[in-house]
Amino acid sequence: MSRRPEQNGMRQLSPGRLFGGGRRGGPIVLTLAALATALAVAGPAAAKPGASAPSASIVAQAAVRSVAVYRTPATKKPFLHLSNPNTDGGQLVFLVAKRKPGWEQVRLAMRPNGKLGWVRDSSVDLVLDPYSVQVSLRSHRLVVRNGKHLVLSTRAGVGRSVLPTPTGTYYIVELLKQSNPSGPYGPYAFGLSAFSNVLYSFGGGPGQIGLHGTDDPAALGTDVSHGCIRVKNSIIARLARILPLGTPVRIA
Repeated sequence: MSRRPEQNGMRQLSPGRLFGGGRRGGPIVLTLAALATALAVAGPAAAKPGASAPSASIVAQAAVRSVAVYRTPATKKPFLHLSNPNTDGGQLVFLVAKRKPGWEQVRLAMRPNGKLGWVRDSSVDLVLDPYSVQVSLRSHRLVVRNGKHLVLSTRAGVGRSVLPTPTGTYYIVELLKQSNPSGPYGPYAFGLSAFSNVLYSFGGGPGQIGLHGTDDPAALGTDVSHGCIRVKNSIIARLARILPLGTPVRIA
């Protein structure tokens, strides 16, 4: 598979790789505006899974080749180093959960779900993302907002009872373009920072949860998947055009 980025930063993905992860890409398109006021509002709200969606979330884009992640700002040595770009050549991004002078507490795309770490301000660039995604497992609906403005509300397929979609606050870490737009994942898929609590390997990867299209639209509105979230192909194509990396996805 070629490592050369395609248009808009998206990579081709062979079928079967979604649940295991894939190449990361797609730019965060919104630059910082009115940072002093917006960060104070967005940070605490983003840290609470049950909170109402803030007007904007803070996304940290890696600005160095290796981002050191610390357990606390007082810790002398990092417990993790993350490469930027990653091994597939994709952009490394984080969703900010909390802020301190000189530091960002970020959500990490790794097990266990909900894992947090601290990164130095000097290692990232901060941007605002007005979009948010909410998934209701009970009502089988996916809702997208731009600030307080409703962008869309649509039926979704979610995980079966034996392979449930994990609840919590996550974020988009990758945008994947499918080699077969009529295949099981539709034309596009987003890889999330969430991982299955049941499957620890799938399709050659670690059991990463995705938001993608489907070749079985009749099953939308039901518990049908291995844990991923499915929507109509027309919907996922629209979301692929507008949702930046780092967009929060709240599943409840």
